[in-house]
Amino acid sequence: MQKNSNKIVLFLTVILALFSCRKDFEQPEWDVDLLAPLVKTTLNIGDLLPDSVLQTNPDTSLKVVYETSIFDVDMDSLFRIPDTTINEVFPMSLSVLAAPGNTFYSVDREVTLNVTNNVQLNYALVESGFIDIEIWSEIQEQIIVTYTIPTATKNGDTLVLTELIPAGNGSQPGYFTTRIDISDYELNLTGINNNKVNTFVTRAVAVVDTNATQSVLVSAGQEIAITNKLVDVVPAFVRGYFGNQQFRFGPESTTFDVFNRISGGTLDLDQVNVNLTFENGIGVDARLTINQLEAVNTNTSTNSALNHTIIGNAMNINRAQRTFSVPEVNYTTHTTAITTANSNIDQMIELFPNELVYDISLHINPLGNISGNNDFVFKKHPLKTNLNVEFPLSLIANQLTLTDTTEINLSNDNEGNIIDGDLILYAENGFPFDATISLSLLDASNNQLVAINPSGNILAAPLNSNLRATTKKSSKIVFQLSEQDITHLYNTENIIINVSFTTIGQPQFIKIYEDYELDLKVVGDFSYTVNAK
Repeated sequence: MQKNSNKIVLFLTVILALFSCRKDFEQPEWDVDLLAPLVKTTLNIGDLLPDSVLQTNPDTSLKVVYETSIFDVDMDSLFRIPDTTINEVFPMSLSVLAAPGNTFYSVDREVTLNVTNNVQLNYALVESGFIDIEIWSEIQEQIIVTYTIPTATKNGDTLVLTELIPAGNGSQPGYFTTRIDISDYELNLTGINNNKVNTFVTRAVAVVDTNATQSVLVSAGQEIAITNKLVDVVPAFVRGYFGNQQFRFGPESTTFDVFNRISGGTLDLDQVNVNLTFENGIGVDARLTINQLEAVNTNTSTNSALNHTIIGNAMNINRAQRTFSVPEVNYTTHTTAITTANSNIDQMIELFPNELVYDISLHINPLGNISGNNDFVFKKHPLKTNLNVEFPLSLIANQLTLTDTTEINLSNDNEGNIIDGDLILYAENGFPFDATISLSLLDASNNQLVAINPSGNILAAPLNSNLRATTKKSSKIVFQLSEQDITHLYNTENIIINVSFTTIGQPQFIKIYEDYELDLKVVGDFSYTVNAK
């Protein structure tokens, strides 16, 4: 026993001596296999379609309900009141010796607005706008000018401006300028005798300054000039006759943003129901014709025009009625149902459009002035065209692709130490669709470094007798990495996960339920070289 103990001690002593005598002894290395979790995410139908358009049916299946405005006909579409400059010159016809405080000039005038499109207005309520007034006087004494617009009132008070105008000096007239805010003023536009249109009344009265020390000679030919400029006048409400006019709107486009998250594939929808509704808030009868309504996918350069009896056929839309209360009008509506049974609307929606192109003709007052100059329009109550799209998520899909971007959790501490390895994707699929998947590695600037495709697919969740998936299906997919792929991994900040769903093999249209989701986990199965320190 003693001899064996001595041998062991001697052996250990030799080993220690060998290590202690070695210079620059190299650090030992070990190759180890590790599983490193990189990405974990869950995809549901909200990654395909915006939550704002998804609604749940009583059986928890989902449907899409989307409403968009195609175009509005508002006050600006019918007419405008452009900035208008009105020059009024008041020359003295006779010489007058006027004492301080005496009125030496007074005149009423009618001023006509330059309303576009030959619209005939008899009343306007101004929402916002200004009148810029400039006054020149050749009278060689200070005078008081009262400038009134008797047909403009606010809360029952007439618009009146009274100002002291400096005396002219023979070569240079006295001058005054100001800006008047006419917001909320009511304008009677029927003239002095209430028998005209687009016409308001002004009154100018000139008085010698009461503080003048003596009478002043106002000579024949001397002038008082007033410039009245309407600036940025926006009516809140107008009444009159808007004429027998025809308008053309388009071809123009409007956004259709239901499918922005779908990056590829095709879809066959069980049914699509669309209501095209015209809501008339304007006090005119209208005859409206849709010349064109087209779905456009600008990403794929594809389009599909609506094939329905509404195209090219005029619709009569009655005028709105005033309530003299709040809300100010009762809209009249005209609705046309567009379905898979009477049109190709499903083909238009299956295009994944991001734009709708329309071309519409509008004829107002086709029967003439039957309102007796009582057409009306409120700025906030236009003629609206709305498209309400509704379809159940009961579908057949082929490579219907959604994209999700997520951060990758890979430390750079061991850069260069990965010998080889794979990415393994674990999927728990609650959708009754098979799916293919690919990964794109992105750098910090979201530039693609490399795309990686696996050899397998994600398996569909099984359907029960009611064609509903109630359990998830597990799948394991391996992404084999090249040496260059591993190098790219160290520069990867984000991963794009592209999932393409397909219902091939399913017997019919498949409903989507609110609890369907796909759980994904990406793990790195790496071989590392570990250095002892």
